[in-house]
Amino acid sequence: MRIFSGIRPSGKLHLGNYLGAIKNWIELQNHPDLEQAVYAVVDYHGITTPFDPKIYHQQVMDTVLDYLAAGLDPKKVILMRQSHVSAHTELAWIFNTITSVSWLDRLPTYREQLEKNPKYNHVGLLDYPVLMASDILLYKSNLVPVGEDQLPHIDVTNEIAKKFNHLFGETFPAIKPHLEEGLRIMSLQDPAKKMSKTGDEGIALSDDPDTVRAKIKKAVTDSGKEIYYHPENKPAISNLIMIYHLLYGKSHGEDKDIYNGKSYAEFKNILAEVIIDFLKPFQQKRNELSKDMDKIEDLLRDHEEKASAIANKTLKEVKQKMGLI
Repeated sequence: MRIFSGIRPSGKLHLGNYLGAIKNWIELQNHPDLEQAVYAVVDYHGITTPFDPKIYHQQVMDTVLDYLAAGLDPKKVILMRQSHVSAHTELAWIFNTITSVSWLDRLPTYREQLEKNPKYNHVGLLDYPVLMASDILLYKSNLVPVGEDQLPHIDVTNEIAKKFNHLFGETFPAIKPHLEEGLRIMSLQDPAKKMSKTGDEGIALSDDPDTVRAKIKKAVTDSGKEIYYHPENKPAISNLIMIYHLLYGKSHGEDKDIYNGKSYAEFKNILAEVIIDFLKPFQQKRNELSKDMDKIEDLLRDHEEKASAIANKTLKEVKQKMGLI
């Protein structure tokens, strides 16, 4: 099992990021079949949408702190910043020469980003999946923890890998997506959208208790007073039950004792305290880590050297097979 995954540093990480990605990363780092796991802050992907250069470096480092505070073990995995391993963009350029434009402009995420920021239309936005393929294939990963919205990008990655193997010889493995329950934690204000990092739509991992209580109190609910888990009929309350279930470690059936006979307000109060209790040790650890950022920088440099060694070995193999060296 060789894993690659990453998160864009486009704001404070939220509960959806943890439950949908980082929680699964932590579980996978202890898997008996794990050979290699590379977890990145994908800061080059982050600049494909609007960003503030004055605070971007801090956002990158904040994401690293979140990874470590959540429980990623630097003795078991490689932590790195995408922009600090140059092979990512070099292999992406090589992949550009074998990737059909039609594979890219049909992707729903490209269209969605254009709708959000119509003036922010550039080649990098269209080319995002090619860089993602480079991220994954540089480490010859065969398992990628992703959300459902990223599955079309995994398909493109496999298409690129197959085409390269066909043209230049067997080099890259087939990629399997790793989907887990919790990857679709939805917005507290609109259960049709994924939880985001803005406003009252999500719970930031850094939110203090009063903020958590206020956001959960404002969370939308469904018609009818009865509380039960049914994503189709009760999408809003089912999202809150899912968060409770994932944080508290109970099945949906066991959850019923928590909300049977309760009002929406009573269940929200219970959920808010569960979230606060969950976030407390994370926030304490993060605060301790942030007191020695030089140590964090040293750790990243060490891990980025390890990542570069693996990536450059793959890049050399690619160049040899293409006749570039």
